[in-house]
Amino acid sequence: MPISTLYPCLRQSQLTFWVVVLLWTVCPKAHAAEFRVDLIQLDPWAKPNPDAALRGREPHVGIVVDLLNEFERRSGHSTVRTLTPYARVERNLQLGEVDFSLMAWGEARASYANRGTAFVPLEFGVMARKGVSLKSYADLLKVVVAAPRGLKVDPRFDVDPDVRKELLLDYTQAIRMTIAERDAKAVAGSLSSLNHIIHKLGLEAEFGDVLVLNTTYLTVAFSKKSPLSSAEAQVNAVFKAIVDDGTAKKIYERWMFPERK
Repeated sequence: MPISTLYPCLRQSQLTFWVVVLLWTVCPKAHAAEFRVDLIQLDPWAKPNPDAALRGREPHVGIVVDLLNEFERRSGHSTVRTLTPYARVERNLQLGEVDFSLMAWGEARASYANRGTAFVPLEFGVMARKGVSLKSYADLLKVVVAAPRGLKVDPRFDVDPDVRKELLLDYTQAIRMTIAERDAKAVAGSLSSLNHIIHKLGLEAEFGDVLVLNTTYLTVAFSKKSPLSSAEAQVNAVFKAIVDDGTAKKIYERWMFPERK
């Protein structure tokens, strides 16, 4: 008897999802695969393990690392991980050199990656050095903005030739440049990530105005050139279970807001 007959209240898309979840719960190791995944080299998403004693067993730590660990535990799949600068993560997805990545979604990525399970909402914008006015988008034209190279902040901001940008390796470099009395007077990116690093560095008093430009989600970005595209629905189903039971939110908050412990 078709499952839709047994459960007429469920739509076909819902039935497909729950069948996938059931199969991978009952026999997660039956069709185990190995996925290539880039770890975005941005604190607190992924970084080298600061504990040298544990580095041999756990070379990397961060939000993405913990999400992948949970994915492996629940699915029986494995992941081959590479700590990668943000700009190269985009390129590797385009070329199919990785199967998927966990990253903030931008619509420009839709040409080479499929948007999958969403984990948590993320605000992106610009934080100005204390004393620098940043009340509207027009104010961005008066300052130099530091940002990690390749980072997608906002569709308009990313391509606007009138906004002067200083592109660097990561958030820490961008923050330090912003307060170093050089050209940069503001820093752009994920506001939660910026606040996290600014707090760690003890630099809260150095920043003032905040301009929110965009709200998106941390999602699965699955490369359209992945040779494992047939497993895409299974990957998203496992991650959705991690979201639905609250595990993804706990991982995010544990790393992003460690002071709340």
